[in-house]
Amino acid sequence: MEELTENKDEAMVKDPVCGMIKSKNQMKAQWLYKGIVYYFCSDGDKEMFIAYPDHWIIKTK
Repeated sequence: MEELTENKDEAMVKDPVCGMIKSKNQMKAQWLYKGIVYYFCSDGDKEMFIAYPDHWIIKTK
């Protein structure tokens, strides 16, 4: 997942499912997929991503 800021402690990341941008420490869940850590606002978004990861990755590019 591309970080949107350079400060690693408060790096902003985008939830690939809902599109919300928050700092890493505000995200509720994360998941490692093909060597990339994805961050999610909710467990529901994470579960949707896990079910069809390639669908959501295409949308974020």
